[in-house]
Amino acid sequence: MRIRTFLTFTCGAATGAGVMYLLDPDNGEQRRRELRRDAFQQAKQGAVTATKAGAELTRDLTTAAVEGYREGRDDAENPTANT
Repeated sequence: MRIRTFLTFTCGAATGAGVMYLLDPDNGEQRRRELRRDAFQQAKQGAVTATKAGAELTRDLTTAAVEGYREGRDDAENPTANT
């Protein structure tokens, strides 16, 4: 029970420090602006990475489908060739 209380206290203190850091009347606006800019850049980079991975996966699946179709067509045309 003591560890749980300590963890709760630590999480609360960290959250409070983060809120104070971002809501600081002197530099908080600039920090929030930088945080927002960095978050948008990370989101954009993630979208680019996901798009590239999706395109690669689509290409690989299309290639596999075409190869499977060709093999099936060849098997249908020559049913005794594979026995």
